[in-house]
Amino acid sequence: MTVQHLSIAPEYVSFYVAGRQNVDIPLHMDRRGILSSKDCVNIPALYWNDGDTHVTLGPASEIPHIGEPDFDGILNTSNLEFILFDANEPQFAIVQVPSTKTRIRVWIDHPTEPQNVIIAWG
Repeated sequence: MTVQHLSIAPEYVSFYVAGRQNVDIPLHMDRRGILSSKDCVNIPALYWNDGDTHVTLGPASEIPHIGEPDFDGILNTSNLEFILFDANEPQFAIVQVPSTKTRIRVWIDHPTEPQNVIIAWG
């Protein structure tokens, strides 16, 4: 597996990590930080008109240790994959995983409008 680097500009200031499409997106009115359910992780992003959000995505063994994650949880991945997507884009990236439950760790550089997001799986 290799580390992927993406630049995205979600129109609705967040994007999602889920084991499949058509999941309920965890939401909260204050929009602070990372929200999650067993099926989906909602990650904040930079406002699209302020520029791209840079996403680094890869196996935990290939992501350098950078301190405590802002999110550390288990995601249902019954199709042995997870997808990065948003309200308008059905797939920014897709990752094959070896298990039906996958540990996901996320680091963000700002609680509501991060310019840099790191996602490690496994």
